[in-house]
Amino acid sequence: MIKVDELKSLCGDDDSMVNMLLSLYIEEYGASDSIILQRYDTEDIDGLFQISHELKGMYSNLCATEAMSLAQVVESNSKAGTIPDRSAINNLCSEIQAINKQIQAILQ
Repeated sequence: MIKVDELKSLCGDDDSMVNMLLSLYIEEYGASDSIILQRYDTEDIDGLFQISHELKGMYSNLCATEAMSLAQVVESNSKAGTIPDRSAINNLCSEIQAINKQIQAILQ
């Protein structure tokens, strides 16, 4: 989950900046759980590396350390040329869905 207080602090307590970042995340990465599952099912190792690498950076920016760590697991496996364990994929996808719900609640 996003540590909203930390994110607000990084944004100078500017709620409009926070909302802009969260909206951008939803626009760019809101469907990333589906993308990850599709790439996992087709054994697209390069695609898994790409999306998990992007998510790791985005979650770092959004103060979502647990999600960043989960993305890093998938990134490390795929960078090494191996398909991550299904549990790593499931954990990351579950966290993405939880973050999406959290963001939707904040943006309402």
